[in-house]
Amino acid sequence: MSNEKKEESNKGKGISRKNFLGKAALAAGGMMVVPRHVLGGSGYQAPSDTLNIACIGVGGMGASNTQSLAEIGENIYALCDVDEEYAAETLYNYPKAKRYVDFREMLEKEKEIDAVMVATPDNTHAAIAIHAMKMGKHAFVQKPLTRTIYEARRMAEVAKETGVATQMGNQGHNFEGTIKTVNWIRQGVIGEVTKVDCWTNRPRGFWPQGTQVQRSDEIPVVPYTMHWDLWIGPSRYRPYHPDIAPFAWRGRWDFGAGALGDMGAHIMDQSYWALDLGMPKDIHASSTPFNDEAFPLGSIVNYTFPAKGDRGEIKLTWYDGGMLPPRPDELEDGKPMGSWGGGMIFHGSEGKLMADVYGNNPRFIPESDLEKFGQPEQTIEQPPEIHQEWVNAAKGNGTTSSNFDYAAKLTETMLLGNMAIKFSDQNIKLQWDAENMKVPNLEEANEWLDVRNNFRPGWREMIG
Repeated sequence: MSNEKKEESNKGKGISRKNFLGKAALAAGGMMVVPRHVLGGSGYQAPSDTLNIACIGVGGMGASNTQSLAEIGENIYALCDVDEEYAAETLYNYPKAKRYVDFREMLEKEKEIDAVMVATPDNTHAAIAIHAMKMGKHAFVQKPLTRTIYEARRMAEVAKETGVATQMGNQGHNFEGTIKTVNWIRQGVIGEVTKVDCWTNRPRGFWPQGTQVQRSDEIPVVPYTMHWDLWIGPSRYRPYHPDIAPFAWRGRWDFGAGALGDMGAHIMDQSYWALDLGMPKDIHASSTPFNDEAFPLGSIVNYTFPAKGDRGEIKLTWYDGGMLPPRPDELEDGKPMGSWGGGMIFHGSEGKLMADVYGNNPRFIPESDLEKFGQPEQTIEQPPEIHQEWVNAAKGNGTTSSNFDYAAKLTETMLLGNMAIKFSDQNIKLQWDAENMKVPNLEEANEWLDVRNNFRPGWREMIG
């Protein structure tokens, strides 16, 4: 809740909260004893400083987001989920929270909601968040921001129009390792960066992808705890199947964004921020076999980012499904590349910098180069934890670093990689005209990008 809203809410009540606190403090020098709940003790948060947050999609990662917001003292005012079984534990943990299945009904009825946390499947992120932002609600949305490029741009537009506080849930953006990495790269310690390698082991061992994923002809009975029409959201309708919900949707073109959408926000983010990459000028990809139902088991995506400011052109290569970049000659024997889940390597003219997933544990290759380069200057200050940073911004204190303006561009870049995978059989570099959201050299790709008419009625109007 903004400071303006808090003051407005106290008008007509004789004295504003701000004036009361001021008078109470003045009186403290006399015989009046001011209670802790008025002036506030260490770690105390007055109820009027607490956000009423509605959490939408509270199973899986949404349960963790909900817990994080509760732990920093915010009020979990309402919980909303279309899959009541998947959400059962979170619903049990917050017995005082109001419960809903339809987010539209919740937002219409519950006027006290200040902000929403959205951790639904990727295909419903945009519709829910845009609807909430237009009602003046601050929005925290899980990564990837959206499933399509059009929706990512709409999210950024509406965030700008409404002025609400926004944050994408790529928590590594605010980790100490990411800040250290960005500071090192921006200070030029490894010279001019010309290439970046990023990789993840996803989806292997996490969710199914590849040609073995087929659309089933079976039509199982929909569980009474599953509200399937709402789960489908704006996507093309299909019958319920447990092979899709609650989790395996990530590998399906109609609902998720594959390994790149899932982990790119954690592994490409550091280079996108440090090098101010912007939009690529071309993208091409190769992959294992796939079909119209699911992403491939593994892929390699090559991006070319044009020269910008003082830096030259940069090549970024993404690897997933267990595929890896070449091992640097300078990497010491016995030292792993990145961590178990993936990593990143910055190739500079004066050295190489490597980090794990989420930007953790940045180190030079070889690690002995730390003696030569030293620790970075703290030109970018360490931000608060990502939920706390968003809450602070919603209360009028500072800004967010993975806001929808930044996050939409990062998401668009990731989704361009998915487009390159989709048309990898064309064996061409897809040119990207970012200003017009077009691929000048492949009309088939433009038809694929034109998603708005594919949204179901009602949802289409909500997204805009």
